[in-house]
Amino acid sequence: QMHGAKGVSRAWLRRLLRDILQAQGIVDAEMGLLLTTDEEVRTLNRTYRGKDEPTDVLAFALEEGEGFVLPPDSLRHLGQVVISLPQTERQAQEYGHTVREELARLLTHGVLHLLGYDHRSLQERKQMKRHEARILNDLKEKGLC
Repeated sequence: QMHGAKGVSRAWLRRLLRDILQAQGIVDAEMGLLLTTDEEVRTLNRTYRGKDEPTDVLAFALEEGEGFVLPPDSLRHLGQVVISLPQTERQAQEYGHTVREELARLLTHGVLHLLGYDHRSLQERKQMKRHEARILNDLKEKGLC
């Protein structure tokens, strides 16, 4: 159980991550997940993105750019997703759904960023939203959120 977040356990988070990755056709990969404070996320946002403000989710991809080469037969390292748990709880309340639903939404968003999706243009934003909706519907059908 994390910080009073009802129904959120390490086992649930692992299952959620596995299912999100499988929905994108990824089976053998690893990534980091940090659930932390508003202050920590704000510090990371300022340090790495030049934005001195809190946010809900940050994604630090390892596969960005040219020349990323994996040794043969090695696990794919996608990077890390960082989520502000207090912000997750506030947004869940604001949107009228559970902390598990909001975490699933933020985690899906972060994982898609690790896989190279972005939302800088309208077309990219629409494509990313479509993928998010499909994955979240799948997770809901499985009873994960």
